[in-house]
Amino acid sequence: MPESVEQLAATLRHADEQRRAVVPTGLGAFLHLGALPRKYDVALSLQHLNRVVDYQPTDMTVTVEAGMPLTQLQQVLGEHGQWLPIDPPLPERATIGGILAANLSGPSRLMHGTIRDALLGLKAVRADGTVMKGGGKVVKNVAGYDIPKLFCGSFGTLGVIVEATFKVLPRSEAQAVLAFACLTPDAAMNVVLGVTGSELQPAFLEVANFAPLASFNSPQPYRLFVGFAGIAEEVQYQCRRLRTLVGAPGVVELESGEEQAQALVPTLRDFPVAGSALLRCKASLLPTKVALFCREAEAEAQSRGLATQLLAHAGNGIVYSRFTTLDELPQEKLISFIDWLRILSKKLEGYLVVEDLAPALKERVDVWGHVGGAFPLMKRLKDTLDPNGTLNPGRFVGGI
Repeated sequence: MPESVEQLAATLRHADEQRRAVVPTGLGAFLHLGALPRKYDVALSLQHLNRVVDYQPTDMTVTVEAGMPLTQLQQVLGEHGQWLPIDPPLPERATIGGILAANLSGPSRLMHGTIRDALLGLKAVRADGTVMKGGGKVVKNVAGYDIPKLFCGSFGTLGVIVEATFKVLPRSEAQAVLAFACLTPDAAMNVVLGVTGSELQPAFLEVANFAPLASFNSPQPYRLFVGFAGIAEEVQYQCRRLRTLVGAPGVVELESGEEQAQALVPTLRDFPVAGSALLRCKASLLPTKVALFCREAEAEAQSRGLATQLLAHAGNGIVYSRFTTLDELPQEKLISFIDWLRILSKKLEGYLVVEDLAPALKERVDVWGHVGGAFPLMKRLKDTLDPNGTLNPGRFVGGI
């Protein structure tokens, strides 16, 4: 575990010279994402690079090392009534570097965007030990090539992120969550589309085909959760206004007090990694296609003997799915189902990523799916920044 950037650079340089494959890691919470590396010789832990380098509350910027868990950073910012506006799963185990490398996000991306939207500057170490920097420590920074955005979602294949600078925001004065039971995914998404087309600005819009908490049980199979955050008067107005928009048949408001809301938010946040599952997928669609995807995926899974739990960041068109079964399912049938889901997503003008699957099956499945026309450029970037293929070889799209 290197304790400084200099030690980390020396370790990488040695591994690169010896043609040894390096897998950068934080606390290991999201190593299941991506394809299996073609080669794996060294796990490079950044746990000791976990300091706040610079924090300017009045400027609302913070610079932090990549090995710091998000929860720890939020505690530091919270002392000044501020926060880094992201809510990925397992914040106590998600490090800053891991969140950036995997471009992790949560329900509040509807209001605040992803980690790349808060990112101002970044420091990374290439496979040959060269330290590279991009961006700056001020909000208005327009000089130079946008290296920080390049590293977001690169899964550690271009360089090892060691430090990042973010803009932070004040904590909201008030929050509220309204919950609704819906007869169909179409009824839930009609409300979602009505909200996104109105003057309302929800913090999140989540649609689920299960009850995240026992208190939200209902005969209707779908749930819609709408969160608001801001000053108290603003939140109260938006709650009242939402109730005037929800008048469609098949939609019933459920009781949701402050205590329930506090328990609900982390449950929704952690869904992509919570519990056991045979298969986990992430579909990215237009919001207008979410209901159709949910209906068809549920029906097909049931016909194949699979139980399905779906949670959509409905305003963004992202659907997380978790499939389980009580009976042993032949590998070929599961692979066939993955192919079917991918075809469905493509038919709906979206795409599907397999996020979690048994390693033996991962070797037989392209977890990323179709790469598209950007692949040649991505390959050239990989060859330029990591010509020996030292960092996470094969983990990213197209075997990069």
